[in-house]
Amino acid sequence: MSSPATDELATILLKRYECLNALVNHPQAKPELVDTLNMPRSTLDDVVRELERADLVEYGDGDWYPTQSGRLACCAHRDYLDRLNSLKNISSMIDSVGTGEKVSWAFINGADTYENHSSVQDAVMTELLDFAEVATEIRVVTPNIVSGYADNFYQSGISGQDTTFEIIIPPEIHTWFQSTHPSAAKNILNDPNIDILQTSIPFSFGLSIFDHDHAGITIFTEHGIAGLLVNDTDDALAWAEEQYKRVKRDAEPLFLRGASTNTQLDSSTSQF
Repeated sequence: MSSPATDELATILLKRYECLNALVNHPQAKPELVDTLNMPRSTLDDVVRELERADLVEYGDGDWYPTQSGRLACCAHRDYLDRLNSLKNISSMIDSVGTGEKVSWAFINGADTYENHSSVQDAVMTELLDFAEVATEIRVVTPNIVSGYADNFYQSGISGQDTTFEIIIPPEIHTWFQSTHPSAAKNILNDPNIDILQTSIPFSFGLSIFDHDHAGITIFTEHGIAGLLVNDTDDALAWAEEQYKRVKRDAEPLFLRGASTNTQLDSSTSQF
């Protein structure tokens, strides 16, 4: 029996997945399948016949079984549905990323998601602070700094601890932060464990890497933070490292130890 073409197989799995999945979980006879699927016998006959023609199921010893290819096809389709479900759960958040930017599926797949809600405005930043508190090496590239949390981030994760911190920001963010948070800026700029670099950031989200074992994407909107994705898989970390190194290649160190903090900036940038 010849196997169906790929597009035909995809159609069969879409239509007949429920039956195939039931047989993968537990081989059974048609009378049992009628009860399992709550399906009329006449309809079930058509479904099983189509699966058999596609070489996805076979009959033996009174029961219907998935073939080896049927079992693997069912697993592939289940993974596909899981991926779609994961994407659905974060679509409102990830759609805030610019259309010209690409967040790799390697980072989305298996990521823990933390979405801001109107009743818990600081949920995302609390998660970031928790990661910063236990890390010994922190690297961040971000187009924005959330007002009110930069000093908390510094105090929780860096100040007085054996932690190295490298951050890459756009020049205008540094200027704004110095003018609006002079005390925090002075502490940060004079801390020998902190390296600040500046360059234009080619994406609208923030990227954080903690100790080479966790990476986070902070998704910004015009009104603040939409949410946070955190992943610790090898593929996600490899993608995060690649993005960080890509930005750092064009960045220049900011040598302002002990510099004045009286720089002013247009108030239009002060939301972050």
